[in-house]
Parts: sequence; C-alpha cells; structure tokens
Amino acid sequence: MKNRNIEEKNMKNRLYHSVRHVNDDLRSLFLSADSHLTIDEERRRSALNVLRKEIEYKEVRLVVSRRRIWQNQLRYADRSMFIFHLTGCAFMLLLMVFMNMQNVDSAIMITSAMILAGILGSFSVLEVGRICFAKLAELSETCFFNVRQMAAFDMILSGIINLTALFAITLFAGHKWQIRLVQIGLYILVPFIFTQCACLGTLLTETGRRNAWLVAAIGVFLSVFYVILASMPRLYTESALFIWLIALLTGMVIFGIQIKTLFREIGKGEILCTN
Repeated sequence: MKNRNIEEKNMKNRLYHSVRHVNDDLRSLFLSADSHLTIDEERRRSALNVLRKEIEYKEVRLVVSRRRIWQNQLRYADRSMFIFHLTGCAFMLLLMVFMNMQNVDSAIMITSAMILAGILGSFSVLEVGRICFAKLAELSETCFFNVRQMAAFDMILSGIINLTALFAITLFAGHKWQIRLVQIGLYILVPFIFTQCACLGTLLTETGRRNAWLVAAIGVFLSVFYVILASMPRLYTESALFIWLIALLTGMVIFGIQIKTLFREIGKGEILCTN
C-alpha cells in the first residue's frame, strides 16, 4: 500500500511537470510570434478602460430582498393568466347580479355559489400547475425565478384574487337573500377548499402533472357533486353548521399538508424529473 501511494505521488509530479513544460513552450511560442509587433500603449490603456466600463455595466447584482423578488415577479408575470383569472371572477360576480335580477330563491343561489367556488378552486390549482403542464420545469429552474418561487407567487396571487371574489359573493348573497354571513361563508368555502385539495392531490401525482385535462376533469366532477349535495336540505339547516365547520377545518389541514408536500417535492427535484 505504501509503495502504491509513492507511485501515485510520483505520477502526479511527472504529470504536473509535463503540463508546466507544455505551458512554458506555448508561452515562449506566443512571445516569439508577437516579438515583431509594436504595441501602442495609449490605445492599450484606452481599450482597457473601455473593457472595465463594460464589465461594470454588466455586473451581476444578486437580488436578496424578498420585496424586490416579489416586485420583479409582478413585473414579469404572465399577464394573460392574470387577466383571464380576473375575467372569470368578474363573470361570476355578474352572474350573481343576474340571479338577483331574476329573483331566484336561496336554494338555487346556494347551489350556484358552491359551483362557482369549486370552479375557482380548480382554476387556481391549474394556474399553479402550468409550470408542470408546459413541460419546462427543468428550464424554469435555471431561470431568474426558480420553480419554488414561481409556484409560491402563483399560489399567493391566485389566492388573493379568489378570496376577494368569494368574499364579494358572500356579502352579496348574504345581503340579498338574508342569510347569515357565517352560514353562507361556510357553504362557499368548503367546496372551494375541497376542490383545491382534490385538484392539488391530483397534481402531486405523476399522471396529474402530465395531463392538465385530468385536473380540470376533477373540478368538473366535483361541481356536479355539489349539485347533488345541494339537493339534501338537511345539510343546510343551522344545526348542520357544526359539520360544515369541521369539514372546513379538515380541508384546510389537508390543503396545508399538500402545499408542504408540493414544495418538498420541488426542493427534492422530483417534480422536475417527471418533465
């Protein structure tokens, strides 16, 4: 073993000296080839100053402020998805106004509000999953914003938009149909949360990340399920509010675990490898 170490050391020394000898030969060749050239010192200093200015101009400045990162994400975000999301929320609010003009009863209103909440929930997960659906997650990881930052940005932005729209629907429905805000809020938030749980759970699977239509199909299926749920009057009595509250808390816990799992998988690279 000792002799082997000595041989390896001698081999490294020989390799080092041979490389150094080659470098010295190349340096001497360049010097001899340039020996007949006259260098203008003034032009040399001028060119060096130009290079220094260009280097200073192209200096890479790392963005370490979270505020600056969020500002840049807002600046470079996909405007089409943002406008489409806002348009969908505006359409839902207009639909509630139209229902008001038609003087529909509270049962139809509750069913419609639950369906609209489910649609918003599925759309927000589709917006987050577009990184995977585009099959460019590996490329996205090498860009200015990594996949974790883009997913967090999409979740927060879509969450703000959705909760604002749902809050407006809750206020409007509660005022028009004389339903307590807590009651109508539970009827709207439970379908919203459970649709997000189902769609995000699908997105966490490899099949769900490869097929956008599967996440959309889950949202459509749950919308139909909410219509069936609305046909059970016992679930919409005040005595059943405790059940709705438990369902909301359970859905929030599940959704929080799924979000943690999503970011853990992104950090491990599992989601990138599937694309």
